[in-house]
Amino acid sequence: MNVRPRTLPMGWYPGSGRQVQSELAAYVAGVKPLPVGVTVAGGVVPHAGWYFSGKLAAQVFFLAAQTLQPQVVCLFGGHLGGNSPPLLVQDDAWETPLGNVPLATMMYEPLQQKIPCAPEYPGDNTIEINIPMVKYFFPQARLLAVRAPHSPQAMQLGQAVVQVARELNLSLLAFGSSDLTHYGPNYGWAPKGYGPAAVKWVKEVNDKLYVDRALNLDAAGVLEAAARDQSSCSAGATAAAISAAKAMGATQGHLVDYYTSYDIRPDNSFVGYAGIIFKG
Repeated sequence: MNVRPRTLPMGWYPGSGRQVQSELAAYVAGVKPLPVGVTVAGGVVPHAGWYFSGKLAAQVFFLAAQTLQPQVVCLFGGHLGGNSPPLLVQDDAWETPLGNVPLATMMYEPLQQKIPCAPEYPGDNTIEINIPMVKYFFPQARLLAVRAPHSPQAMQLGQAVVQVARELNLSLLAFGSSDLTHYGPNYGWAPKGYGPAAVKWVKEVNDKLYVDRALNLDAAGVLEAAARDQSSCSAGATAAAISAAKAMGATQGHLVDYYTSYDIRPDNSFVGYAGIIFKG
């Protein structure tokens, strides 16, 4: 069996199963499940270190897990430009502090027949940071891990994943791993200067335009907004998740929460995070 090892250092997420369980339980303590009868197709989660965005990602996964324990969780990663093909993780399992997550190997060949994917090599954080959460909240599920480019291929990818799941009679949830505006000197982009006014602009203008499109299940609009406004590092992941969710019957997005790393630790450089559920 080919098991993908952990590559992110300990500062990104805990090193022991006990620490993972403790932090995730604390993140979702007191979170109220969605109303009875709501169907969930997936959502959007951030991918910073757990200190900054772990709580938000955990709450999205928790809410989805209360409505469905699927056979496959698809996690679309990002950090790809428009000229890249989708990148498919093709291992058998992925190591986590809670034990290995089995990967959805039965989907690899049929997915490649619908949309060609290149191999994904270890080192990117957009998927790995959330793997322990998938193991914790969906303990019986297999994982399909694929990074989506910032192009219309992302929408084709989302649809292809759903088609393959249906052909194999597999229940599915699909999540896009996307952080939002990267602002400040660390990222070489600060059009509104620095301080509280800049933070306010990111929250109420730049990120809001992106989030509103995601809540409206506008995959093309998400790609357009991110390209124009630099409002996401991984818009392809959001677009793929939206397309998959719509193919599964989702009709609207629900904003679980939104905040920035500035709210956790104020700094001239900061990043926005949104947690979204796609529901019917």
